[in-house]
Parts: sequence; structure tokens; C-alpha cells
Amino acid sequence: MERSYTDNSGQLSLDYLIGVTIFLLTFIFVFAFIPGMFSPFHSNSDEITMAADRAAAVLVENVLATGSAGNKQPCILDSATIAQFNTDLSNPSTSTQLRQSLGLNTSGTTQYNLEVVIEEQGKSAIVMNNGERPGTTNVGQSKRYALIRDQAGSGIDAYPGRSAIITVRVW
Repeated sequence: MERSYTDNSGQLSLDYLIGVTIFLLTFIFVFAFIPGMFSPFHSNSDEITMAADRAAAVLVENVLATGSAGNKQPCILDSATIAQFNTDLSNPSTSTQLRQSLGLNTSGTTQYNLEVVIEEQGKSAIVMNNGERPGTTNVGQSKRYALIRDQAGSGIDAYPGRSAIITVRVW
């Protein structure tokens, strides 16, 4: 088979057509996915996640921690303190003050709801909230690991493997 070197016009048209097609497909692909790159920045999910993380840290390290006011033991929780926190959170008169101490209610227009779930090893989960449930809104969530103190034990035996996962949801 012999190739003619003098007539390249057919090859040039095909090259041009393939090049333009690839360019247009790339152009359409880029503009189709640009809105998807910016969609995470349209919601306030980062703000809610930070609020949940801050509330979880304050809960585990201060509010639910065992010890006196100046000598708290972070990540070591007391059953009686958990029960009192559940009572305070379910009571409408103390719930607002409690959420304000966690940094969830500000003087402005931002008001957050709170749900705390304590999943203790080998027991059913304890769900604490003020009667509100998250609907279809954005929910921020943070988890912390802690130990539940056994009142019967002392010293190192006070923490006999009763680990718990504390989940804090804010919306």
C-alpha cells in the first residue's frame, strides 16, 4: 500500500474535529462541576460542628467531670452528675441557662438545641435533650471518650472498664 504525501487535507480536518471535540467536552465538564466545588460553603455546617465540639469539650472536661470546682478530673464522669445534668437539661427553666454555660445560646439571634447521648459499654444508651429532636436541619456532632466512675471502687479500681462514648449533637 502506498501513501500519497501530497494530499493531507483529509487528515487535517479529522485532527481539527477531534481536537475541538476534546476541548468542548473538557470545557463542559469543568463548568458542570464548578458549582459542586463551592456547595459545601453554602451551609453553616462548619459553625455547627465547631459549636458541638466546644460543647462536648466543656461537658466532658468540666460540667460532667468528677471532682470539686478547682480540681476536676477531665474525661472521668460520675453517674450522679450525669443524672443531675439530665434533669437540668429536661427542665425548661434550667435548660436555657445550661445551654448558655456551654456556649450554645448567645445574646444575639443564634440559639442552638442540644442532645447528649451516652453509650456506656454493655448498657443501653442514655439520650438527654430538652424535648427537641433534630429535623431536616444541619446537625453538628462531636464524640468524646470517657470513663464512668464506679462509686464502690477506690483508687485504680474506681474505673473498672466502664468506658463510654459521649456524643453531642447541636442544631
